[in-house]
Amino acid sequence: ETHVTPYLEHQVTAWATPASRHEVALRMYRMRFPQDDVPARTNIEQLRGREGARMRDIYAQLASQYGVDWQGRSYYGDDGLADQPIQQAISVANSCLYGVCHAAIMAIGMSPALGFVHHGNQRSFVWDVADLYKAQLTLPLAFATLAESPDNLAQRVRRACRDAFFQQRILERIVPDIYALFALPAPTVRYIDSS
Repeated sequence: ETHVTPYLEHQVTAWATPASRHEVALRMYRMRFPQDDVPARTNIEQLRGREGARMRDIYAQLASQYGVDWQGRSYYGDDGLADQPIQQAISVANSCLYGVCHAAIMAIGMSPALGFVHHGNQRSFVWDVADLYKAQLTLPLAFATLAESPDNLAQRVRRACRDAFFQQRILERIVPDIYALFALPAPTVRYIDSS
């Protein structure tokens, strides 16, 4: 799919106007939080606010569930890691997820830069897509891995991500979810005979 542009064209068309960009952002939010009956007239800033409140609740719930001290999400330094082990665990897990999402986006010929909620960065769409999975995948994994032990945390989180991504077949989920964001039918899979 990287040699043709129809999916990139769909992305650019959806990104080009505020109304269609809002529609995709709304789909993203509804995919992440299907239990939240968000009105169609909710603007991007309101969606961000709702998302922030939901994520704060998710972080607090995971901290309580795994007995991890939680002071809120923080970043600093060139590597994006804070001094607390849980901050490092979350950053490492999310970084692994970003890599997989970036690969999937590129594989179908879309731009990682044209985001709908995030913007202004070469990975804006990567962050948008990764957000679809964080609450159910990387965040629980980060908290659970730290709860087991703080030793060799980054390495253990990366291995746990590798195993979880394989077990949950995350690559098989990302591409159909991207198509759903743009209300596109999932394409038929073409196999290349290498013999």
